[in-house]
Amino acid sequence: MKSFFSHLLKYFFISSGFVISKLPTSIYSFFARLLGSLFYYLWGSRRSEAEHNLRLAFPDKSFHEIRHLAKASFCNLAITFFELFSMPYYSVIKLKRKIVYENLSLVSEVYSRGRGIIFLSGHFGNWELLAYSVGIFTNLPVTIIVKPQRNTYIDSVINYFRTSAGNRIVSMYSAARTIVSTLSSGGVIAMLADQAATQDKDFFVDFFSRPASTHKAVANIALRFNTPIIMGFSVRQSDGSYKVKLEELDHSDLANNYKDSFVLTQRHVKKLEETIRAHPDHWSWMHRRWKHTPPSSHSS
Repeated sequence: MKSFFSHLLKYFFISSGFVISKLPTSIYSFFARLLGSLFYYLWGSRRSEAEHNLRLAFPDKSFHEIRHLAKASFCNLAITFFELFSMPYYSVIKLKRKIVYENLSLVSEVYSRGRGIIFLSGHFGNWELLAYSVGIFTNLPVTIIVKPQRNTYIDSVINYFRTSAGNRIVSMYSAARTIVSTLSSGGVIAMLADQAATQDKDFFVDFFSRPASTHKAVANIALRFNTPIIMGFSVRQSDGSYKVKLEELDHSDLANNYKDSFVLTQRHVKKLEETIRAHPDHWSWMHRRWKHTPPSSHSS
């Protein structure tokens, strides 16, 4: 029965994705925003979390501005999933119209150094389309490190679409060996590093002037293997397409030690914050980003 339900769910989204791919952007975006708005009003706990986080990040914004941004964040999430399900039906030509990279040649230049690449982004814009397209446009296989969904059915469906162009998915909970082997052979890893990490094992770095628990793995890996980091974020345009400007996050001044790992973690979080400040409606504010407090303040 579970297998039957899983297949039924998968084919429902496959069929839905096909239909969405045939619709004009304005039409499916309208329905996605409608669905996002509905979830904003019905999913009270996440709505409250989003508005709480926005108040922490933007204390000078009005009540109405906070609500507007929170709702826009839900709508962005809905659009992201509508487009996730339709991605396999994009031709390369359509995909190049959908997401435009300003400096894609940076990938080839960095890859030619032979030390692999860590692609780093956040739950911003359409991060799924970002990971999907970069592998196609560069003809490089990408190993995506993900946090599994609690619902195994949903997790299976989402990963089906993520891997439809040849990318590989690895759970963050069992990724260590895969990351080492991939980067050691000059391969490409993609990951998001903007959700709350642990309270006692990871770093607390400044994020919107507040300490935020942040995974140290990205910095540890980059410094240990001297792997270049490329950061990129997809910014939605008025016509529904996306623009991406890739940027190498320099860490040539840092060594493989605890102190410099903290510095690099703060460096990539600062870049994320700068991007979010420019387009706050693009980020997923419903995550509990500040759910942990530093151990010292927690015990005091």
